[in-house]
Amino acid sequence: MTAATRSGRQGPTTRSERADATAVLIVGTLVLAAAVAVVVLRAAQTFRPDGIAWVLPIDQQPIDATVGSGSSAVHGYATQALVIVPGLSPVGTGAIVLSHVMWAAAAVLVIGSSLFIAWSFLRGRFFAPGTVRALAMISWALAIGAGAVHLLDGFGRNSIVAALDPDRGPVYDTPDTWSWLPVFAVGVALGLITTAFRRGVRLQKETEGLV
Repeated sequence: MTAATRSGRQGPTTRSERADATAVLIVGTLVLAAAVAVVVLRAAQTFRPDGIAWVLPIDQQPIDATVGSGSSAVHGYATQALVIVPGLSPVGTGAIVLSHVMWAAAAVLVIGSSLFIAWSFLRGRFFAPGTVRALAMISWALAIGAGAVHLLDGFGRNSIVAALDPDRGPVYDTPDTWSWLPVFAVGVALGLITTAFRRGVRLQKETEGLV
């Protein structure tokens, strides 16, 4: 068994592979910082001093509005409205809080795991247990995170609708009703790739045992 195998390396990386992994590390770090900023901004836009703000679909209707801080006027049609609900029920508030927490956790897991994979590739560790675990975490974070955030957002939205109009039923048909499915599909696809990597780790161990 060679020293490279004992140290956990799986062969030298090429210059192109090192460049790609380094680029992912740099970009991933910037994306992680941007994700933290987005989490803080989303929370500030939703949880306001006068209540919880939410964008609800409305019947299309003509509006006159200004843009550019009032520098020009426009005429158009509105299909959504920003509402602010003071004193939302604890259950609805909890669902919205959990949605934000799940979104933040999924984003950090995906970005952090991607950085770990890039670091592993930079060290020449491709078919390694750590890489497989990181891929699995990304897969689960995308698949479960997308579905959980969608469900929690829906529960929070219907709590807001009930607070505004107790006689109105739940709202299911919204512009983002199926927006979570592409993210879920990517998570499932990564799950299949994870299975292939896990098989690669097993085959590599069997091959090393024959050397």
